[in-house]
Amino acid sequence: MLIDGCGLSVPGGNLEAMTSLMRIQMISNLRRLNGVKTEQYEANSQYAGEKETFWDGMCLFFRAHGKDVLVLTGGTWRVVGFCLMRFLWPFNPCKLVAVDFILSRPQGWRQSIMAWFKGLLLRKVDRFILHFKDTSEYERIYGIPPSRCEFVPFKVNYWEKLSPEDRSSEVEDYIFTAGRSYRDFSTFVEAMRRVDYPGLLLYEEAALLKRSATDVDLSNLPANLAAEKNEGEQSWVDYIRRAKIVVVPLLPSTMYAPGLSLYLMAMAMKKCVIVTEGLATRGMLKDEAVIVAPKDPEALAAAIVRVWNDDELRHATAEAGRRYAERCGGESRLLSDIVRVCGELCVP
Repeated sequence: MLIDGCGLSVPGGNLEAMTSLMRIQMISNLRRLNGVKTEQYEANSQYAGEKETFWDGMCLFFRAHGKDVLVLTGGTWRVVGFCLMRFLWPFNPCKLVAVDFILSRPQGWRQSIMAWFKGLLLRKVDRFILHFKDTSEYERIYGIPPSRCEFVPFKVNYWEKLSPEDRSSEVEDYIFTAGRSYRDFSTFVEAMRRVDYPGLLLYEEAALLKRSATDVDLSNLPANLAAEKNEGEQSWVDYIRRAKIVVVPLLPSTMYAPGLSLYLMAMAMKKCVIVTEGLATRGMLKDEAVIVAPKDPEALAAAIVRVWNDDELRHATAEAGRRYAERCGGESRLLSDIVRVCGELCVP
């Protein structure tokens, strides 16, 4: 038996001739990563816990001893803490993969200094798995080169649970929007003020929206726009099923791709999507959605009018979006891609 450079067991002593899956010893905060298989690899993953602190990242450095890969998704400070330990003690061979890693554009000199410090530590991340393709800001601000970034499409939430009725509903009652991260609801409201069609805005708790850089003013909505409080993301399915158009209005000043959950779910349910141009669309969408400029209510209103009245455009866009959602698939495809990236990182 051959042990490769990452400690992977390879039956037969020949990487080229092996017939069984290579097991990757992992630790991760992705609960369902353990046991995920690809054509070449199988994940043997230990759960890392939910703490997102700098100190927890430092502790994970010792827990990861003897593992092939540490996979972390979500907050940044745990990743940064692990990276600091790799600087101080460079003898731990465990690879570090950061999934859906969220960085922000610095505002002012203090944040610029912090961004420089973070960028220095983040050199110890072996691979960034991102759900968008344009990483130019990552390189410009944090010094993260494209060679350490890998695009992996996001998943369609509840893909495995969507019923045939959900995936082919012909009900077309209103224009729908929802979500919490970096939403430009003010532009959507002003666009709806310029059209006569019915709309529905599904909003979240004010504190949750504030933490996600989103603001919504419900005090002066146009008469054709109703607002309802969301009771959980799965309720989106019921609202999207009855929509004629799904609008995803996004703020431009962000370094990650918000809105993916909403537009992928709408596409999976064969609804025409209008979305703001940005990281969530650049290099990823073309005919699969109608793309509009950011913070332009007149352009958004014009797109709504065109899509509402042009059945051929609306149906063709919905069909293309549905094909894109089918290629993205659900959680099993996403987890398999993560395991594949980790396996390729470990094999010399």
